[in-house]
Amino acid sequence: MASLKFLLGMIPSTEKIEQEEKALIAEFNKLKSFAESEKLARYNELHEIVNSAGFQQKKKEIETLSYKNSEEYAREKEFISLKKAKDIVMYFRTLEGDALKRFRDLDGSEKISKYENLKQLVSGSGFKEKMKSKEFAGSDDEKQLREFKQMDSSVEIKEYYKFKNSREYANFLNVDGSSRLTRYNELKEYISSKEFLEKKAFLLDKKRFEKTDEFKQLKEYLDLKKDPDIIWYFKVKDSDKFDILKSRELVFSDEFDEEKLAAGKWLTNYFWGEKLLHDRYSLDTDLHFYTEKENFEIRHSFLKITTKQQKINGKAWSPLKGFFTKDFSYTSGIISTGASFRQKYGIFSAKIKLGDPNARNSFWLVGDKSTPHINVCTTSGGKIWFSLFTDNGKQIKSKIGAGYASKSMIFTLEWTPSSLIWKVNGVEAFRTTENVPQEPMYLNFSGGVSKPINGTTSMEIDWVRVYTPKN
Repeated sequence: MASLKFLLGMIPSTEKIEQEEKALIAEFNKLKSFAESEKLARYNELHEIVNSAGFQQKKKEIETLSYKNSEEYAREKEFISLKKAKDIVMYFRTLEGDALKRFRDLDGSEKISKYENLKQLVSGSGFKEKMKSKEFAGSDDEKQLREFKQMDSSVEIKEYYKFKNSREYANFLNVDGSSRLTRYNELKEYISSKEFLEKKAFLLDKKRFEKTDEFKQLKEYLDLKKDPDIIWYFKVKDSDKFDILKSRELVFSDEFDEEKLAAGKWLTNYFWGEKLLHDRYSLDTDLHFYTEKENFEIRHSFLKITTKQQKINGKAWSPLKGFFTKDFSYTSGIISTGASFRQKYGIFSAKIKLGDPNARNSFWLVGDKSTPHINVCTTSGGKIWFSLFTDNGKQIKSKIGAGYASKSMIFTLEWTPSSLIWKVNGVEAFRTTENVPQEPMYLNFSGGVSKPINGTTSMEIDWVRVYTPKN
């Protein structure tokens, strides 16, 4: 019995069915393509990074950084302390002052050497005895004494020895070349370096995380997360939207886009006539004879199989008589995949305008014997029939009105090990679980007449597709 939706006439238009399927396939192909895209790969990479424990820990560490707890702060504090230390302050004041320069100008000079020699000379006991003698006056010794006194009273000599004996100079000598001064200079150089200044500025910046590579990664991730393609992908990838496409694989099809029938796919004859008889024939009950090519036409991607009134002589087959020659009043055409394609189970679908319902235009499946025989759809007696002819001679069938024969409809057979389901534009029209065939079968499309009709009729096939189920 047909489904309630079918009985109520709730059948979507063929155009709508095809548009929806075309859109679904296009979106599915987009999904598969996007799954391999660089954009998605980058999003997944960033998703792993920013949601990792390591990233979150590093983000927390950066955001909770404090300058006062940093090595940079400790170094700067140590530098400031050294810079304020009395010995360091005095050292640089001495280093920059004039007194040290004047001292260094005299230190080790001939003048100081001569002064110290004269001082040593006049301070000796022998020289003092000479000073008491009458010969002292006008002697060289007196000249040396006068020269000493003159030098000893000079401001330059006094300042030299005053500085040399001062605490300032002692401090200078103590600091100069010391590890303490070395440390001061190291810290001074570091504190003024670009590295330190940038690190200090970073640590003092409350928005420091925004200056990091981690923030750039996070921002890129969040931007991608809002990307329409990314949102769409994750919305549909695990949905049931594409289940029908995922559940099947296209294994045979013909869109009839060529000017002629594809010889590698189709025989324009009964399979057994081609294989055994090497000739064409019709059944003795048929009023038509199948021609090789005269009753076929492909135009605008439609295959037209025409049945017309035409006198012709040809072979007929009768179970009682075998093959014999007779006159036929009509000609028609048949195509078969008996030599190219057979399948057990699956989805067998074709878009067909069946034409005159009083003719016998059919889409059917058969195997190596005449039964089982499945009519996916066939016209006869002003109706459209769905039927199964079993091995035991039983016929299981259902019919629908002739209105569906005058326009292109999608006729489908869904064949499983336990059932046969006939559909029209995706809506169930009939099903059976009895005597389900369990052998590979091939496709046939044929025109013809069992009873006389007036004029010419054609069956138009837009496409045929066969799918196999995926595990």
